[in-house]
Amino acid sequence: MKKISFIVLSLVVVLSACKKDPKDSKSYKKYTFYPSSYSEADVQEAMINMDNGDTIYFTQGTYNFSSTLSIDGKSNIVVTGDGRTNTTLDFANQTTGAEGLKGSSLNFVMFRDFTLQDARGDGIKIKDADGLTFLRVGVVFTSPEDSTNGGYGLYPVTSRNVFIDDCYVAGASDAGIYVGQSQQVIVRNSLVEKNVVGMEIENCINSDVYGMTARNNTGGIAIFDLPNLPVIKNGNTCRVFNNTLINNSGKNFAPSGSIVANVPTGTGIMLLASKKTEVFNNTITENNVMGVGIIAYNTFLTLNSSLTLTDLAYVSFCKDINVHNNNITGSTTKPAQMNNIATLLSTIVFPSGNVPEILYDGFVHPDYTSSTNKGICIKNNGTVRFSNMDVPNTFANMSSDVTPHDCSPSALPAVTIVAPGY
Repeated sequence: MKKISFIVLSLVVVLSACKKDPKDSKSYKKYTFYPSSYSEADVQEAMINMDNGDTIYFTQGTYNFSSTLSIDGKSNIVVTGDGRTNTTLDFANQTTGAEGLKGSSLNFVMFRDFTLQDARGDGIKIKDADGLTFLRVGVVFTSPEDSTNGGYGLYPVTSRNVFIDDCYVAGASDAGIYVGQSQQVIVRNSLVEKNVVGMEIENCINSDVYGMTARNNTGGIAIFDLPNLPVIKNGNTCRVFNNTLINNSGKNFAPSGSIVANVPTGTGIMLLASKKTEVFNNTITENNVMGVGIIAYNTFLTLNSSLTLTDLAYVSFCKDINVHNNNITGSTTKPAQMNNIATLLSTIVFPSGNVPEILYDGFVHPDYTSSTNKGICIKNNGTVRFSNMDVPNTFANMSSDVTPHDCSPSALPAVTIVAPGY
């Protein structure tokens, strides 16, 4: 009898353990839209009303919008199409709002498999997210080299755990892919072309940029620290590796007065006031004004009298830079439409027009004034030419001797993130 009672009791315990909590049986919703039967109002209503865990799905076709779409305060959601070349969200007739799609305060969210086209301002801007993924997303501005195009294509800012993979951006008047004031960032395996800057990491901490193809932009990849930013004053720890930068010699069509208007036409990789940055195993071809540039913000102040520096917390110098094992090739063919700084470099600073592939402006971080290498290491980049341009002394004591920078600091660690799909 005791044995039978024990068996019955055991069954009750097992069945109780298998019984689901009602909240675990939640049925997540999928809002599905079709080009033939959608309305803007319905799409925006879905973005407002969707619960955590829900999906918005745009089937194959083109969807036209006249207002910014916004999505805020959601967790574990997906916004998806039927493929980057199959689903298009078209904002060519936008009359309200700046961004095509904007979001804030998002947690563990994914945008995937669609293209957003011709937003009046930025393409997709997301701020204050944690666990943010763009997978197979396109942003395109179809007007060629137009300063009225949106500034940024993919634009995550003040976020954590940002993952951008297999995306495409073209035509941005600032940066195609831009990640600003964020921590734990991976941008990889994407194509950026015909932007002012192909992709930019700005004032971020712990970033990896790899497997990128940047072609026919003004500049391919920019790792910038800029002043007067509220969340991260000084970025650090960025690896730029295994990227291909080809013929970034396109017209600089940035709006007058913007920082990227100062990026020389013909730039492969530009480091501006960067700290703890490692650039390695990149293929940099036919970027014939500045293959790799190591530049302090002080140079911009020197060359542009309209700029000032009042942010006392900002450090304007490069520090702990390691450029090694890159394949850099070029020629004397110059971009067809050079901006002022490109013209200065290729006609005044280097009057022969044959600009060295690696340029260092000569400004020194205060921590390295007594150091031989000045916190700048350049090694094993083949037979490329180098110039310390001595901008602090108005180019008076330029040097092509790279031996002071023959050093090999420890490699930076790989970045780890927690984001959907990674």
